[in-house]
Amino acid sequence: MGWLFWIWYAIGAALLLTIRVPEVLDFSNGLFLVFYALYALYLMKRHQVYWQLSDRSVTGGKSKPYVRLLLPAVIIWLGGMSLEWIGVHTGWPFGEYEYTPVLGSLIFGVPWTLGFGWIGVVAGGALLSSARVETGRQVPAAVRSWSARLLRAVKIGIWIIILDLVLDPVAHARGFWHWGGSGGFYGVPWSNFIAWFVVGGVLSLTLPILFITRKVHRQATFLYQGMLLLFGLLAWKAGIEGSMLAAALGILLAEGSYRYDTRA
Repeated sequence: MGWLFWIWYAIGAALLLTIRVPEVLDFSNGLFLVFYALYALYLMKRHQVYWQLSDRSVTGGKSKPYVRLLLPAVIIWLGGMSLEWIGVHTGWPFGEYEYTPVLGSLIFGVPWTLGFGWIGVVAGGALLSSARVETGRQVPAAVRSWSARLLRAVKIGIWIIILDLVLDPVAHARGFWHWGGSGGFYGVPWSNFIAWFVVGGVLSLTLPILFITRKVHRQATFLYQGMLLLFGLLAWKAGIEGSMLAAALGILLAEGSYRYDTRA
């Protein structure tokens, strides 16, 4: 799955940063979100240590990784799409905005691919916020508690906000969607970022507790950094300095989280 995402990423980045995506390839914008979500879920399925823990009552067994991820993915897709529908028609909780067909066909005013975008950002944040252990090591019970799950939700919300500080102004500038009113962060109301933090954290509670290996953590970090790099460069091209700085900060924080992770 990784090679498909990164090939799509490289082609899209080359087109976006040079000429533009030709109209005949407009469908690729929405598929990028689909591949983003599938790759993040693939990395979650590969968190080998989780399935190798001796406590089977916690892991659910080695044979069910896809089953344990399918239901949360569906809930996140439905939850994200539902809130987007509410947002488009009422202005709550994100603010006044409307989508264009750039990201795919609209379902009651919302591109069908947006649900996959929510899966990608929540799953990606969960990977960066999960405990890292080496194969064969036992994980402390405290890491599996509900308080740990809530703390993970807060961390996920922070990772999501950093990403959205880069993604939303760029998407607005490129016509993926349009915000009503003025002010905020390059035309994006501050209520949107607060909503992303809350919604992302709440949706992450559907995901199982993860214990990832260093290798998976590295790949998840590259995924997050890749998204920030692409939209950070698009922000540079559009003259959105604040999003450029947020992208650079996010890339450094993700790298520091990987290099200096001391949990478990």
